[in-house]
Amino acid sequence: MELTLGLFPSRRDRAPAPSPIASDGDLRRAQHRAAATRAGIWASLAAGWLGLAGSLALPQIAQGAPVVQATAPPTIAPPTGYAEQFVDLWLRGTPEGQSSDALRAMAPTVDAPRPTGLARASVQKVVAVRSVPMGGRTWQVTVAATMVLPSAAQGDGDAQSSAQGSAQSPAQSSAQGGAGAQGRGAQPGVSAQPGELTVRYFAVPVQMVRSGSSAGAPDSLAVVAAPALVAAPPVLPGADPVQRAYSASISDGPIRQTVTDYLSAYLTGRGDSARYLSPGVRVPAPGSPYSKVTVETLSAAGAVPSAPVDGTVLEVQAEIRATDAVGEWPLTYPLRLQARAGRWEIAALAPATSSSSSSSSSAGVSSSPQPAPSTSNGVR
Repeated sequence: MELTLGLFPSRRDRAPAPSPIASDGDLRRAQHRAAATRAGIWASLAAGWLGLAGSLALPQIAQGAPVVQATAPPTIAPPTGYAEQFVDLWLRGTPEGQSSDALRAMAPTVDAPRPTGLARASVQKVVAVRSVPMGGRTWQVTVAATMVLPSAAQGDGDAQSSAQGSAQSPAQSSAQGGAGAQGRGAQPGVSAQPGELTVRYFAVPVQMVRSGSSAGAPDSLAVVAAPALVAAPPVLPGADPVQRAYSASISDGPIRQTVTDYLSAYLTGRGDSARYLSPGVRVPAPGSPYSKVTVETLSAAGAVPSAPVDGTVLEVQAEIRATDAVGEWPLTYPLRLQARAGRWEIAALAPATSSSSSSSSSAGVSSSPQPAPSTSNGVR
């Protein structure tokens, strides 16, 4: 027993364990670790708040306020083609037949003309010359109709021949009636005999109906009243600005000779018109439709130089008379001339402009596309 107690001393007899004593270096290291821990905690908290704020702000920045782009209203073209088609049918129409059905489809409330006798007007061409919006989705379109009207004598002759039909033999009446019906069927409303050429102007009210889903295009069109015969559009007083630009007359001389030779070769095909052009300029010739070309008047835009100084550019306009097998045709050609090597050359077929008139530099001279020559009396 004593031996056992000696081997295992009691708790009271044991010596207490020595308490650890921290050195100054350990304290400093512990303080540094505590400060680093606190800094990490605050940095984590700050990063969390910044992340939260960024997550709330980013969707607003990305989406932003909706940008509303103002779209221009669709451009509504006036119903000129519809008015042209209606006037053509109306002038040729009769109360019965296919033309009448087409008229009712375009103008349900408009009556068709009622021709008398066999003499009929011939419609050659219809063209819209003016369109004015009248409000309430209605346009007033003025249409010019070129027609051949039978003379009164021809109308009387047609009426007399119709009245005398009963005196003819049945075979002759049947043959002539069939031929007349065939002719009228091939060209309804067209007189087989020549008459007087005239142009009449008709004002046509056309209404357009559009829905919200039509993007501005008309859903339906209708002529709401019969055409009204109106006067021709007034002619502009005096010459237009382009005509007034050519104020200096050019008499005989190198300029007139160059223009005459060039237009003669250009329109008759006799000679090479390219030899009168400036280097690099290409003006395709229209062939040789005329046998003779005469320059009646030649005028310039600006002062006419007394001598062709190299680099000088001059705008001119030639009024000519071209002759073919049919007759004489008045034509007008605007030309741009350029001086080179002591002579005048054709630089372009182009109308005069205020910037190019009386120019003294050839830097801006270049070939231009060939315009359609203007004519008088609608002849080309």
